[in-house]
Amino acid sequence: MHRFILLAMSEKANIKKIESISAQLGELASVYMPRLTDENIRHKLSQLSRRSLEYKNGSFIMLVVGPVKSGKSTLVNLLAHRYVSPTDTLECTVRPSIISNVEHERDCKIEIYKARHEGRKAEDLDLIIDELRGIVTEHELEEYLEKDEYLNYSDETINNVISPSYNKEDRTIITSITTTGSKLLERGPVDGGKIFLADMPGFDGNTSNLNDPLYDAISKRVDLILFVHSSVSAFNLTSASYLEKLREYNEAVPVYLVHNIFDSTYWKNTEEREGEIDRQVQKEYEEIRSKGFNIESEFISKVNLGKVTDALSGSGAYVVGFEDDLQGELRKFEEIEEKLYKKITSNISELRLKRCEDRTRTLRDMLVDTITKEISSLQQKKNARDAMAHYVDNLEKELSITMHEQDEIIGAVESSANRSVFRTISTTQVNRSASTEECVDILKAVLVQFLSDVDQKLSLNLFSMFKNKEETFRALVAEKTGLDKIPMKITPVEAATAKNIYDEDVSTFMNKKYFEFLRDMWHGTHAVKDIKSYISKMENYFYGTKESPSTYQLKELLKKEIKRLEALYLREIKAQYAALLPTIITDEQSTSLDTLEKLKIQLTNILI
Repeated sequence: MHRFILLAMSEKANIKKIESISAQLGELASVYMPRLTDENIRHKLSQLSRRSLEYKNGSFIMLVVGPVKSGKSTLVNLLAHRYVSPTDTLECTVRPSIISNVEHERDCKIEIYKARHEGRKAEDLDLIIDELRGIVTEHELEEYLEKDEYLNYSDETINNVISPSYNKEDRTIITSITTTGSKLLERGPVDGGKIFLADMPGFDGNTSNLNDPLYDAISKRVDLILFVHSSVSAFNLTSASYLEKLREYNEAVPVYLVHNIFDSTYWKNTEEREGEIDRQVQKEYEEIRSKGFNIESEFISKVNLGKVTDALSGSGAYVVGFEDDLQGELRKFEEIEEKLYKKITSNISELRLKRCEDRTRTLRDMLVDTITKEISSLQQKKNARDAMAHYVDNLEKELSITMHEQDEIIGAVESSANRSVFRTISTTQVNRSASTEECVDILKAVLVQFLSDVDQKLSLNLFSMFKNKEETFRALVAEKTGLDKIPMKITPVEAATAKNIYDEDVSTFMNKKYFEFLRDMWHGTHAVKDIKSYISKMENYFYGTKESPSTYQLKELLKKEIKRLEALYLREIKAQYAALLPTIITDEQSTSLDTLEKLKIQLTNILI
C-alpha cells in the first residue's frame, strides 16, 4: 500500500512537471512563431510544443514492423478482428496504415490522407498523428493535407484503395482505418485516449521503405513495437539496420517479438521442427537485445498466424482433423492479445509520461542545436557586414592615391603625351594671316588635340591604378569578412581637361591664365609668324623654354584633374561596397538573429 502511494505521488509529480514544461513551450510557441522567419525552426518549435502535449491524451501507438512477407498484415488483421490490411503473394503494404476502434459499425471508414505540397512527408505524417491523437484539429491540417473518405467499407474496398500503387505521383501519406470488434483496440481508452495499430510496409520492400521519410517520422512516435519475423524471413542486414533506426528514438520503448511459424518441413519429426524454430527465435531475440531494446523473454511469442486466420474463418477453411491444431493456435494468439493489453495498461501512465518527457527533451535539444547553427550562420553574416561597414568607412584611406602614385601617373603622362602636336599644326596649318577669331580657333584646335591626348593617357593610367587598388582592397575585405565573392565593376572615368574648350567664347578662352600673352590682342589681323609664336608660347607654357625647361604648369593641371577623377572613382567604389551591406545580412535576418538568441536562452532554461 505504501509503495502504491509513493508511485501515485511520483506520477502526480511527473504530470505536474510535464504540464509545466508543456505550458512553457506553448507560451514560447505563441510568442515566437509569428516572429520566426526560418520555416524549419518554425516547424520544429511547433512540433516541440505539440509533442509535449502527448501526455494529455491517453492514446497509444503500437508499431507493427518486419520484413516483407513476414506476416505483418495477417497479424494486423487478426488484432483488428477485421480485414483492414491486404494480404497477397506480392508485397501488400506499401504505405503506412493506422487502425483504431470505433463504437458503431456505421462509423467505420477509411480516410486516405494526401499531401497538398511536395517535400513534406515527415512533417505531414507528424501532423496526422497529432490529429489522430487529438493534439491538433482537422482544420489545422487543411493547409497541408486533403482526405479521401470511404464509408462503410468492405474487403473489396480495402483491396482496391490500400493495395499496392507504385505510381510516383501518388501523394498518399497514410491511411486511417476505423473498425469495431477488436479485443485489443476496443478494450476501452488508455488514460482517456485510443489505442492505434500502425501497419508499416516491409522495411526491405521493393520501394526502399527503410529510407522513406515516413518510416523515420512514425518511428519517433510509437509506444510499443511489435516486431514480426517468420521462419522464412531471415534476420538480415536490413533487419539490423532498421533496429538501429528504431533505437535512435525508442531505446526505452518495449518490444514484443512475434515469430510467425511457417512449418513446411513435415518430413522431419516434431522435435526437430520445433528445435529449428526455437533457434530462429533465439537469434531474433538476441539481435533485438544486442541493439539495446527493452525486450524480455516473456514478450516473445511463436504462433502460426495462418492457422489462426483459418481457425477464425471456420470449418470451411480447413479439412477435417485439423480443428484441434488450429484452435490451439487460436488460443495462443488470444494469449498474445492479452499480454499485449496488459503490457499497454500496466504502469502505462508512468511509461508514457517518461517517453513524453524523453521525446520532448530530445526534440528540444535538436531544436536548440538547429537554432545554434542558424545563429552561428547569421552571426557570421553580421560579423561580415560589420567588417564590411568598417572598410566602407575607411575606404578613402585605403584607396586614395598617394603622392608617390600621383608622381608616377604624372610622369607616365608627361613622357607619353603628344608634344609634337604644337609643331605639327604650326608647320602644316598656319600658312596665312588671320583675324583674332580665326587665330583663337587655331589655338583652340592645338590645345584640344594636345589635351585630348593627355586626357586619354591620364584616364587609362588612373583606371588601371584604381582597378589594381580595388582588387587588392577586395582581397583584403574578402579575407577579413569571409565573403567568397564580392561583385564589383569599375567604370572607366574620362579625364576632361579638353572638355568645353571649343564652346568657350573668345573672351573666356583668351583670359585663361596660361594665355596671358593673348590678352592684348582683342582685335586686328595676326601675321603667320605671330600665330606660330602664339603656338610656341602655348607649348612653352606646358613644357618651358629650351633654355629653361619646366613642366610645372602641366603637372599642376594633371594634379587638379587627378583629384577630380579620384573623387569620382572613390565615390563609385564606395557606393558599390555600401550597396553590398544590406545583402550580406538583411534587416529581417538581423532581427531574426536577435529573436533566435532570445529563444535559445529560453529553451535552454526549460528544465526537461
